[in-house]
Amino acid sequence: MSHTIDFIAHPDAALLRLLVAGLLGGLIGMERERAAHANGERMFAGVRTFPLFALLGASLTVVTGEIGMAVVAGFLAVAALAVVAYWRTSEHNEVGTTTESAALATYWTGAIAGSGALVLAAALGITIAVLLASKERLEAFPQAMSREELRATLTLAVIAAVILPLLPDTGYGPWGVWNPRSLWFVVVLVCGLSFAAFIAIRFWSAQQGIFVTGVLGGLASSTAVTVSLASQSRAMSSGGERLSIGAGLASTVMLVRVAVLTAVVNPAVLARLAPFLGAVAAGSIIAIAFLLRRSAQSAQQETGLTNPFQLREAIRFAVIFGLVLFVVEAARRYAGRWGIIAASALAGLVDVDAITLSLSSVSALGLPPETAAGGIAIAVLANTAAKASYAAWRGGRGFRTGVLTILGTGFVAGAIAIIASGLEHGR
Repeated sequence: MSHTIDFIAHPDAALLRLLVAGLLGGLIGMERERAAHANGERMFAGVRTFPLFALLGASLTVVTGEIGMAVVAGFLAVAALAVVAYWRTSEHNEVGTTTESAALATYWTGAIAGSGALVLAAALGITIAVLLASKERLEAFPQAMSREELRATLTLAVIAAVILPLLPDTGYGPWGVWNPRSLWFVVVLVCGLSFAAFIAIRFWSAQQGIFVTGVLGGLASSTAVTVSLASQSRAMSSGGERLSIGAGLASTVMLVRVAVLTAVVNPAVLARLAPFLGAVAAGSIIAIAFLLRRSAQSAQQETGLTNPFQLREAIRFAVIFGLVLFVVEAARRYAGRWGIIAASALAGLVDVDAITLSLSSVSALGLPPETAAGGIAIAVLANTAAKASYAAWRGGRGFRTGVLTILGTGFVAGAIAIIASGLEHGR
């Protein structure tokens, strides 16, 4: 939907839209011109023509105030140029439609920018440029995939894009704690993180890919990262210790996530919680550094990672997740004065975000910050213990040893910090 502006009375808004369109067109044009020179191909459009396509789409949208017939007519004109260019290059056995297709997409990117949807236009334009620049890696990836890996990729697409939207988004069972869509989302999350690790390892080295997965996956769920990497480690011939470092990084990122959430909701809670989070992070980082140094000698070994994810393992974790949700709700309802401690410990078995937000919010309404910080600290330790237990139960030998070293060190450091700061008594 276009945001109409009076470009005569307010030229600054119109110029901003045109500027964004031109910059995005120039970005795509630079990539196309670089590729043409590198491959010795005839150039249909480059660093000057692509910005013109984007500016044409943007200016027509700005002037008319909508993506209407004038914009469509401009698109047909650009399409006609692309068809002529394809016909001329095909005479020289240079068959390919990538640049022509990019020209059409650039025009629509400009039109979207002209409508005022600058963020959408920027996302689209940058995505187009990245896809064009990643030609070699993108083309090599499917060629290197085995039949099993392709089947796993299609399975992930089905469980995420077909099954998940069809499941009811309502609570069932005692107290409505079991939401089918939420539980299946856990399956999708675990499988998706495993698949992300697989992709990262293919695009980067084994060690770099695992580290990227750990850091980025920790922003979503360090528990899911641990579960997914544990299942991967069982099928690996070697490299389990490096996978454990990825799980350790995810858990360290989780601590940063907890700090940010408490700072946003109630900074007073963070002031009491910070020593504990710092102690756990320091212990984990020291253990990670030790494992990195020890594994440096085997850095060139292959990981043996062949299966992007294991659906059965993800479903098993979702079942455990559902059972813990039931126990947490029961403790909250019937545990009396120990409800906060019990709910914190049980909630931490699967997730720390929910209990962190809950206690921080309640603290802002009257719960002492010391009590809220103590509950969050207990949840973090419970989550750490749960991940270590799952790694010991389902992980391979190298992964099991590494995770127990990292999380065990962090757990001990955190327990000492709780006692030293008096959080166990809510002081």
